[in-house]
Amino acid sequence: MPPTVLVVQNTALDPTGILGEELMNCGAQLVTWLPEQYPQPPVGDYAGLIIMGGPMGAYDDEQFPHLSRTVALIQQFHREDKPILGVCLGAQLIARAFGSNVYPHTTPELGFTPVTVVDVAAGEPWLKDCPADLQLMQWHFDTFDLPASATLLMANDTCQHQAFRIGTKIYAFQFHLEATAEIIASWQAMESDWIQANYPGLAQQFQTQVKAYGDEAIAFARQVAQAWFALLPTPAALSP
Repeated sequence: MPPTVLVVQNTALDPTGILGEELMNCGAQLVTWLPEQYPQPPVGDYAGLIIMGGPMGAYDDEQFPHLSRTVALIQQFHREDKPILGVCLGAQLIARAFGSNVYPHTTPELGFTPVTVVDVAAGEPWLKDCPADLQLMQWHFDTFDLPASATLLMANDTCQHQAFRIGTKIYAFQFHLEATAEIIASWQAMESDWIQANYPGLAQQFQTQVKAYGDEAIAFARQVAQAWFALLPTPAALSP
């Protein structure tokens, strides 16, 4: 049987995209929890946990009670030594689960921005041959303090904490490595008045950037998915 992964999809607008597609190509089965529809995650014997992005703040438990439940899931999967992967809000929730603060960033990141590899990350298989000028999709207004137990893997000048690892099985990415052209288009449709006022022409910018950087970003996401899939225990290993 294929390994089954629980996906916390914080909003219908941020599915697993290319990340989920590649994990399924590798042989994973994804079970998605959409808290907008169901207050509790589906019960199951999962090999790993993925937490996707969303528009809510990482500490907005009063309005979004599932956030504290997600933090508890991160801590549970960590205790069980199972792989965890977080994207954007998911990365921030991992930081929260390990005792770090999440707070508004001084400069929002919207669109593709350059992300570089930190020297200590040389041993990561998904960073092998990573382009020095890699541009990855961003859509976030918050950032976080790096957990004390974390190793910083990727950074940029605008927001230092772009990717980190805790131990050998927990990976967090501030950027949206899952994003496809279709997902990005759906985010454009939800632009706020603030974005329209402060980022005029963002829709055209996205279209230009997707054409210029989309293929390389997708190839990078597939490398991450393949490396993370290799961490998943087999169903036999999960049996008591």
